[in-house]
Amino acid sequence: MSMTGFGRGEAHREDIAVAADIRSINHRFLDIHVRCPGKFMSWEPRIRGLVRETLSRGKVDVFLNVREWGRTGAVVRVNRPVLESFLSEASRIRDESGIPLELTFRDLLAVPDIIAFAQEGADPAEENWELAEQAVRSALSMLQDSRREEGERLRRFIGDAVAGLGQIAEKIDGLSKENKVLAIDRFKERIQSMSGETGMDPVRIYQEAAFLMDRLDITEECDRLRSHLAGLGKLLGGSGAAVGKRFDFLVQETFRELTTASNKSAHAAISELAVTAKTELEKIREQIQNVE
Repeated sequence: MSMTGFGRGEAHREDIAVAADIRSINHRFLDIHVRCPGKFMSWEPRIRGLVRETLSRGKVDVFLNVREWGRTGAVVRVNRPVLESFLSEASRIRDESGIPLELTFRDLLAVPDIIAFAQEGADPAEENWELAEQAVRSALSMLQDSRREEGERLRRFIGDAVAGLGQIAEKIDGLSKENKVLAIDRFKERIQSMSGETGMDPVRIYQEAAFLMDRLDITEECDRLRSHLAGLGKLLGGSGAAVGKRFDFLVQETFRELTTASNKSAHAAISELAVTAKTELEKIREQIQNVE
């Protein structure tokens, strides 16, 4: 499944509506960011819990929008200590300076904190959590559908690339036999160059032969290459939830085997095939960064 997606959910009653928008992109871990209106901040921990129930990786942004109409439960309160202190200071300044001072209601409204809006009745966050939960779950469901659809596109792309790598691996395996012939030819050249040396130790000749044959033999690399590609194919065909990290590991191992086979090979065609395969692997590696 892909880590990229978008989901939206809504829930409402007669006097309130809650909308949830959720976006996710690729990330090594699960990184959740929640934004709620001020008086609904207590929803955030519970929303994080809902996201963790559904997702295991990705950077996830959750936006909650609340629209209320009709009775909102808010009342206006006058901060009487502030009001009395302000009027007292204004009267003192007038008496001491002799400056006429006429205050209007507009002047009072301009004083910070003299008027406050307070909530009356039940906590609106608790009262409307059921709506928020419904909206978030709906958005998560749409997000999962979106991520699943993108995941199928990635599955087809990676599947085609792995199939192409399998064909390249078969060609490399076929050329490995020619590689052994080239290795024998190089060994003969080495023996001829050493035969002119006086006092040549036969043991050294055998050591040189064993070293050269081992260095140029890529049979094990071909076997491991087939094994890693089979593992990639198995992951593509499976239904496991989080496979991105296993994909990344197998791609790294495949890359390593191709590098080793290319370095050990005496065949130019094998080196060319390895370069082509590495290019395809880089494309796969770029795509699997978005796989959960």
